[in-house]
Amino acid sequence: MAASELHMNDRELLRQLLTTYCVCLDNYDIEGLGEAFTEDGVMDQGPGRGGPIKGRASIVAGVKERHSRFKRTCHQLGESQLCIAGDAARGVTYVTAIHQDWDGNVATAHLRYHDVFRRVDGLGWRIAERTSRAMLVQGFDEGQWNWVCRKPLIEK
Repeated sequence: MAASELHMNDRELLRQLLTTYCVCLDNYDIEGLGEAFTEDGVMDQGPGRGGPIKGRASIVAGVKERHSRFKRTCHQLGESQLCIAGDAARGVTYVTAIHQDWDGNVATAHLRYHDVFRRVDGLGWRIAERTSRAMLVQGFDEGQWNWVCRKPLIEK
């Protein structure tokens, strides 16, 4: 197989990993979601959402706790920018995450997942590091999030 074909296959495998994470999260299959991470993985969803969490078991426990307050969620993936170098990769993926709590209130977060991926022997690609960065939130406290860094506005 040519190098370009290998990269195309890796890109597809990484996209499948991203999708699997969202499907598991929306199904509240948090153990399955945990399998998307390396054993020593790190996830940071923001200072008010647990901050950096290290280790698969801690990630699973944190997601279970935070997402138990939601009756339903819907995570829709948009564009992904992936850079692959051997058994490591980096990616930025756009996400719209809609959350409904048990009282019927709906909140939406427009995010970017900033990921570091690592190929694990016998398991394939896994998320080694994930930082969620918010671009716009509705119905959530703004202090919960890591925010996308933007260039300063130029006043006219």
